[in-house]
Amino acid sequence: MKMADKNIKDEILAKLKRLWKRYPDMRLGQLLENFVFIEGQRGDKTSVKLFYQEDEDTLVMIKKELKRRR
Repeated sequence: MKMADKNIKDEILAKLKRLWKRYPDMRLGQLLENFVFIEGQRGDKTSVKLFYQEDEDTLVMIKKELKRRR
């Protein structure tokens, strides 16, 4: 089994909370669309891409944005 355990879920949620606090005026959908979906996937393709996106990839995207906007 990959890292699809409680640890990665807890880390994703903690970092997502930090990210959302940086952009408190964004709705959750906006936050996910802008920073969590794999880059380059917009419009109708986004929800399909997110469905198959691995938790590790989601965590990478959140960490990337948190580092970019320190």
